[in-house]
Amino acid sequence: MEQGVCGGYRAKRSDTAGRQALAALLGTTRAEVLLHVAADPTATATDLVHRLGVSAATVSHHASVLRRSGLITTHRTGGSVHHALTPLGCGVLDAHGMGRPL
Repeated sequence: MEQGVCGGYRAKRSDTAGRQALAALLGTTRAEVLLHVAADPTATATDLVHRLGVSAATVSHHASVLRRSGLITTHRTGGSVHHALTPLGCGVLDAHGMGRPL
């Protein structure tokens, strides 16, 4: 899960300075939610709960803020909730050095 497609970009999760800047802007957990959505667009909200070690309510809250900010979209498939980056979300990651051209 080190890299995932983000529009025309792959989200890199190894850039420490970029991660710190993104966390300063969004908050640590919200930044991690955004990075995990970028790294694995097939992940469900339940997957995010397990990967981040937070409650479902926490993931839901942060996803809601990211959605209202236009950084992600959310859709349901059966009983699963999936999130995807928007072009703005990709741009935010790119601006923080978290993306690179494919």
